[in-house]
Amino acid sequence: MKLIKIMFTFLALTLNTFSIQAQHVSDPELVAEGAKAYSENCARCHNARPAEEYSKKEWSVVIPHMRAKAHMTGKEALAVEAFLASTLTADVRNARDYENRTTTRSGAELVTQFGCQGCHQLKGEGGKLGPSLDNVVINRGETFILNKLMDPKFNNAASAMPKYPMSEEDIKAIIDFLRN
Repeated sequence: MKLIKIMFTFLALTLNTFSIQAQHVSDPELVAEGAKAYSENCARCHNARPAEEYSKKEWSVVIPHMRAKAHMTGKEALAVEAFLASTLTADVRNARDYENRTTTRSGAELVTQFGCQGCHQLKGEGGKLGPSLDNVVINRGETFILNKLMDPKFNNAASAMPKYPMSEEDIKAIIDFLRN
């Protein structure tokens, strides 16, 4: 009985640590690291789960379990949770507040912030879970990219690509970046 109490206490402390630390979703480098770790580790054993499949709280239970199975370091697990949390708009930020922000960012900054290269390659660097982004605007067209960023499942219901809270300005900046 005592062992069970100790195990539950440890589990509760572990979950709280992950949940508290994953508040760092505004750190674009950590989110980008997490996207890469997610792509490299999760995709090894099964199809990556779309981030919106679970709430932030549910992911905080999944991550410690999968950390052990994937042999991830604590920092990698934290980064993965930060990446997943950054995609959960209902749990992380109010979309209206996001839309009303006053700072504008370049397409390159947004691609880094959202961790696109965790799953996609760009100029030979990045993950292999999703298709390469090189020449994607030329090959697929701006309308396709616009639709994909607004609703990642519009052309593929099984897509694991997360939906991010982006303004029209953000989407245009990403398309311009990918065009060049």
